[in-house]
Amino acid sequence: MGLAAYFLEKFSTWTDRSFLHKDDGGLESKYSLDELLTNVMIYWVTSSTVPSMRFYKENFSRDPGLTADSRVGLYVPTGIAAFPQELAHTPRTWAKENFKNIVTYSHMPRGGHFAAFEEPELLTRGIMHFVRKVNLHFKYTHGMEAKV
Repeated sequence: MGLAAYFLEKFSTWTDRSFLHKDDGGLESKYSLDELLTNVMIYWVTSSTVPSMRFYKENFSRDPGLTADSRVGLYVPTGIAAFPQELAHTPRTWAKENFKNIVTYSHMPRGGHFAAFEEPELLTRGIMHFVRKVNLHFKYTHGMEAKV
């Protein structure tokens, strides 16, 4: 019950902050109860709750200037999808400091932290747009089709 309460609170508040003011946390505004229970059960039966929290502990609880990518920079082609209800927004000007090869930076019309669960079509379109641009660049610079 505790694990379900923990995740249901995240699905409420990390999807849309306005859900905090709804009696049911707005849970069924985006998800069905079956989808929510399935997601909680995946964490339960795979014992993946602690590993899922590790990212947040390692990336949000210390000086962001200490991370390896902020000291060195990432030069791989990067696509960023900016969802309006995401917990922490990274403006493009800030992202360029760490990500040296931003191919796409897309402002999404809706969605929050659980984009793949909340807005799978939007996220898929964003990923496909990124892949097409990388593929075109590869084809242009190498004179051939990239294998995806």
